[in-house]
Amino acid sequence: MKRQVWPLLLGLGLVGCATFRAEPDLPIRQSEAVSQAVPAKTMAAPADAVPTATQLIKTANLSLKVSDVAAASQQAIAWVRQAGGEVLNLDDSGVVGDVRRLSLELQIPAPRLEEMLDRLASLGTLESRQVTAEDVSSQLVDLDARLRNLRRTETMLLRIMERSGSVGDVLKVAQELSQVREQIEQLDAQRANLQNRVRYARLRLNLVTAVAKSPSLGERLGETWRQATTALGLFTTGLIQFALWVVVFSPYWLLPALGLGWLYRARRQRRSSPTPPGS
Repeated sequence: MKRQVWPLLLGLGLVGCATFRAEPDLPIRQSEAVSQAVPAKTMAAPADAVPTATQLIKTANLSLKVSDVAAASQQAIAWVRQAGGEVLNLDDSGVVGDVRRLSLELQIPAPRLEEMLDRLASLGTLESRQVTAEDVSSQLVDLDARLRNLRRTETMLLRIMERSGSVGDVLKVAQELSQVREQIEQLDAQRANLQNRVRYARLRLNLVTAVAKSPSLGERLGETWRQATTALGLFTTGLIQFALWVVVFSPYWLLPALGLGWLYRARRQRRSSPTPPGS
């Protein structure tokens, strides 16, 4: 029994190392090693589903100028949750200078990303909109292949443990089995993370609004000076314009004024002239 176990353990060690390094020809090597050590019925274990469609990880960035940051953020969160998404992060920078900024990192079902972008854009004035996609189809296929090989190795180790009777041999196989299962858990976690990022798109929403600030004493005095000088200029301009109107229309009022002056002088002369005797 001991002579039969050690060659299998040596083969498993080589297969485990090759699987962990993920060399290009790993599936062929491991399949050959397993086919030599495990009966044919073991190879008939059902394989994990391999994704055939293009698997995309979508990310988006949307920047809006809004009238009220707090109200816009609350509305955005409500819409995202209605769509089956969730808020991953909220960063409120507060008021910096005369601007207030707030950023939301949102998780949205990938099929509804474009719909949600259009809906969120209605909250204010669009400043920028970006959408990117990363194809991870080959990564998922590679992970599935490595997981299939590791699970076959796990099955082979379990069969060896059933056959071996030596405590030392069982401990060796158990140690090898523990390493294989640890690799399976790591790859399962990587695949689950990729699949989750494919199902849910990430959206970063940036909201900004202008905030009115109280002017300082110097600014108020400067504004008063500008208003006073502006009023003086307008008044002076008005006087000049009035004088020009008077000059332009002088023929219409100068002739009647001269006529009235002549009549007035004539009447005074008549009154001042002596009355003839006997009249």
